[in-house]
Amino acid sequence: MTLRQILDVLWKRKWIVISVVLIAVLTAFAYLQLRTVTYSSSGIIRLNTAVTEAALSGGIGGVAMEVDDAVISSPTILEPAAEALGEAPETLAGSIAVLMNADERLVRARITAQGPTPDIARERASAVIESYQAYIDEQMAQTLTTLQQRQQEAIDEARALQDQVARNPGDSISSTRLATALGKMTSLTSAIEGITSAGANSTVLSPPAPGALTVPPAVIVLLLALASGLIIGIAVALIRDQFDDRLRSEDEVESFAKARSIGELSWDRKVAAAASPLPVAGNERTDLAERLRTLRSNLAVFLPPRGAAFVVTSVEPGDGKSFVSANLALAWARAGKRVILVGGDLRRPNLARYFGDSADGEGLSDILSHHDVGEALDRTAVKATLNTTTYRRLLILPSGPESAEPADLIARPITAELIEYLRTLADVVIIDSPPAIGMADAALLAAHTDGAVVLASVRRTDRVRLVEAIEALRAAGVEVLGVVSNRSRRKLPKTYSSYYVAADRTARTPALSMPVFGKSAERDDDADAQSPDRDSEPETEKPDGEEIDLDSLFTPTPHEAASGEEGKTSR
Repeated sequence: MTLRQILDVLWKRKWIVISVVLIAVLTAFAYLQLRTVTYSSSGIIRLNTAVTEAALSGGIGGVAMEVDDAVISSPTILEPAAEALGEAPETLAGSIAVLMNADERLVRARITAQGPTPDIARERASAVIESYQAYIDEQMAQTLTTLQQRQQEAIDEARALQDQVARNPGDSISSTRLATALGKMTSLTSAIEGITSAGANSTVLSPPAPGALTVPPAVIVLLLALASGLIIGIAVALIRDQFDDRLRSEDEVESFAKARSIGELSWDRKVAAAASPLPVAGNERTDLAERLRTLRSNLAVFLPPRGAAFVVTSVEPGDGKSFVSANLALAWARAGKRVILVGGDLRRPNLARYFGDSADGEGLSDILSHHDVGEALDRTAVKATLNTTTYRRLLILPSGPESAEPADLIARPITAELIEYLRTLADVVIIDSPPAIGMADAALLAAHTDGAVVLASVRRTDRVRLVEAIEALRAAGVEVLGVVSNRSRRKLPKTYSSYYVAADRTARTPALSMPVFGKSAERDDDADAQSPDRDSEPETEKPDGEEIDLDSLFTPTPHEAASGEEGKTSR
C-alpha cells in the first residue's frame, strides 16, 4: 500500500484508532488510580579495615562478629530503627533492601528504604544506617574488650611459664608452652592495634536523600498509553481493512468485478433527508446533481439514441436503485428526451416517494395479469395506464398492485411485447427493478432491454455479492452496462466549488422543466424546482375508453418552444 492509501484507510477507519487510543488511555488512567506510589532512598556506608575483616572472615583475633548484610535485615538492627521511627518492625522490614559490595578493599553497604513519601523513605534509610552504625560500634567495643582480656591472660600465662623455664631450663614442655603463649600474646596485640588504629568503625559516604519515585510518572504512563494505543489502533485499522470485503471506491469495480464503472454518486445528507429527493429537479448546482447528469451522459454512450431501454437494479436493498432511476429519468427528460419510467419493482415499489400520486394506481402488474398467454398486447390499455408527472416529457408506468408471485408475472411472454412497445413511445425507457441477488425479476426484465445498471453502496456492499449479482445477470444473458458506486464519501477538490456556486444567483436563468399538461403555457420557468407532488399543476385527464395521444403529452408547450430545449438555457 502506498502512503496515500494508508492515510485514506486510517481516515475512513479513524473511529477504530480513536477507540483503541481511548481504551489505552482510560486503562492507563485506571492503573494510575489503583497503583501504590512509593519512593526510594539509599545511603552508602563504608566499613573500616577492622570491620571489613570481621565482615569477610566472621571475626577479629579469634573473636566472632556478625556485621555482614544479613545482620542489617535482622531484628537486631531493624527493631531499634523501627522504635526510633515509631513504626512496626514488620513494616520497616518489608521496605529495606541491602547490597554489600565485598569486592573492594573496604566493604561498602548500600541500604535502600522505600516509603509512601520521599521524606519517609529517607527517614527509614537514615534510621537503619544509624542503627547499623551503633550496632557496629557496640560489637567492636565488645570485641576490643574481649581481645584485651585475652591479651592480659596471655601475658600472665607467658610470665608464669617464663618463670618455670628460668627455674628449669631443660623443661622442654614449659619452653614450648611459653612459645605458644608469646605467639598468642603477639596475635592479640596485633588485633588490638588493628582495631584501635583503624579509626571510625564506619563512615557514611552518601547520606540518604529525599526518596525518588519508584514508579513511572503519571505523564510518562499516559504518553506511553497514548503512543501504544495509537500504534495498536493503526495496526487494527490496517488489518481490519485488509479483511474488509466491502466496496471501498469505484476504482475497485473494474479490477475485481470485471465490469465497467460508469459513475460514482456522492453522499448528500440534505438529499437523503428530503421527502422527495430529486436533486436534478432543482436549479441548485450540487456535486450530487452534477454526478447524476454525468451518469446520464456516460450511459448515453452505450444506448441507442431512440428507443433505448435499460434496467436499474442493485446488489442489495437500500443501495439507491429507485433514487437513481427517478433522477436519471428526470435528467433525461430535462435534456429533451421523451422518458418513460417503469415501476418494475412489484415487491417493494418506491417511486411514489419521488413522484407522489403519479407513481400510484394501475400499472405494470395490472397489464401483465390482464393479458393471458398468447393474447396480443392491448396498446390502448397501456397508454391509459401511463401517468403524467409535473415534469414535461416524463411519464410513469406505476408498479400496480402487489402480486403474489412477481417473478412468474414478469416471466410471461407479454413482458417482452410491452417493453418493445414502450420503446416505440419514448426515447428512453428506464425500469426500476428489485435487487439482482436472490430474485429473478431484474434478470427477467433486463433480458428484453439493452442491459442493466447495477447499483452498489460504497463501504456497505460486499464485493463478493457484487460479483455474484453481475454473474447472475450475465448468466441470464443480460448485458451489464456498468456499475454505479453510490454513497461515496469522496469529495471533489474545493477548487471545483466555483463551478457549482454561481456568482450572482439572481442573474441565472433557471432550467425549463415545466409539465406540458397545464392549463396555461405562460408559467413561471422555475416552478419545476418545487416538490413534484404539488397540486398546483393539473394532470392530463384519461377518460375511460378514450384514446390518449401520447405525442401531445410529449410535445413542448409554446413557452418551451420559444425558449429552446432544456440544457440550452443560459445560466
